[in-house]
Amino acid sequence: MAPPENGNEKIDFTKLIALDKLDSTTFRSKALAFGPANGNRTYGGHVYMQACYAAAQTVPKGMALHNVTGWFLLLGKADERFTYRVRKIRDGGYCTRGVDVLQETGSVVSFTCICSFKRPERKSTKTLDIQSTIDLRKEYAAVLGNKRPDEHQEMPGVDAPWYWEFSRRNNNYTDPFPGLTLHKVDMERYNSSKPPLERRNLKYYSVIGGMPSVEEDINMHICAHLYASDRNSLFVISNNLGIGNDYSQIASLSHTVIMHADGAELSMVDRKTGQPLWFVQEAWTGGSRHGRGLHQSRMWREDGLQVASTIQDGMMRLKSDDGKGKAGFSPEQMAQQLEEKLKKDRRQGKL
Repeated sequence: MAPPENGNEKIDFTKLIALDKLDSTTFRSKALAFGPANGNRTYGGHVYMQACYAAAQTVPKGMALHNVTGWFLLLGKADERFTYRVRKIRDGGYCTRGVDVLQETGSVVSFTCICSFKRPERKSTKTLDIQSTIDLRKEYAAVLGNKRPDEHQEMPGVDAPWYWEFSRRNNNYTDPFPGLTLHKVDMERYNSSKPPLERRNLKYYSVIGGMPSVEEDINMHICAHLYASDRNSLFVISNNLGIGNDYSQIASLSHTVIMHADGAELSMVDRKTGQPLWFVQEAWTGGSRHGRGLHQSRMWREDGLQVASTIQDGMMRLKSDDGKGKAGFSPEQMAQQLEEKLKKDRRQGKL
């Protein structure tokens, strides 16, 4: 049997994030990463969250990730595993770690990040507790109605018009996504009268499978939020700005997540029942210039508690005047690749 080409299967988040420990500061992924459009390019959120989880294995128990910035340097290969080399930058009340990531056939760093961990504040320490709140059902009544999160459309493998059309022609096919369940809200009624920079996108997410308690492993819960934060993020830019399929290259350059919640507030499962909880990412774009685009978001618990903020810098290049895109990146090439893969899977009885 041929080896798998990517990690496109619905598996528990605990299985997806699992690491082999090679030495005290070096770790290797076990599961393969998701490949959008059933391809060999990896979803960046995989290496982003797992680099942080590797770093979390080197800090004292009880320290929680609160801030991370990562830089995507080279394309990841979805049929290869990642090796994470953790650098200790600082220890103390705040611990800082750097992580450099390579793949099995690579000798250069493909991703790097700096992440910071902290201990919970002492109860005797005076702090502020002022932050944004939202009534999601009220603010977005026009598009949410009374629907449950899982009654909205399943998040497409690639959130672009060419993929939507492909899905319609293939019995609503979408690439199986590991670790999380994601649903995209149809924002047409909310966005139709708004200028591009005021449009919003909503995405529900929850974990697949059980999770250890936050007392046992708070950073696994935080990494689930990180993993969701990057999902189809740059297509918020292209869709809100009306680019549609006229892009040549879309790729993450850097991504920052700042956590605003702590402990039980970040739990991905109900602490009494163990059932997955729903969270919402509210995203928008700040615009696009000089071949780059800006993605921003706030991540909410369903009751309106803000758990995180994100900001992402992405490559955003348009097709040339002759309508051609970069080989391997353009919508036409990705659609052809997906068509061929599905035909192959049907011949082999996988679909």
